[in-house]
Amino acid sequence: MAGIRLEELEIRDMLDVLHYLFEDDLSVYSAEQFESKNKIRKSVYPILLGKPYKFSTTDQSSNQYDLDDYSAPEQKISREVKPYMPPTNFNPDAPNPFGSALREAPLG
Repeated sequence: MAGIRLEELEIRDMLDVLHYLFEDDLSVYSAEQFESKNKIRKSVYPILLGKPYKFSTTDQSSNQYDLDDYSAPEQKISREVKPYMPPTNFNPDAPNPFGSALREAPLG
């Protein structure tokens, strides 16, 4: 856009500019780049707009992990042995392949 003043752009051209800025804003190549954009916005928004940047991420470092975060809750293991249930007999060529095992015939 070197040499073009914003006053000279037509609306359709401005839409292209907004589209480019939107795509550029969504392009993040690393966590550090994302954090950098976030910190810049948090410091610049109050100066330029007089409002805090409301879409800021948390300040917690995502690189610190606690093993307690990944531990599964303790569950009681049931030792009950369930009885064997034989598979349902069916005829794939019949209009109602499962016979009386289903209340209604399958769709299709």
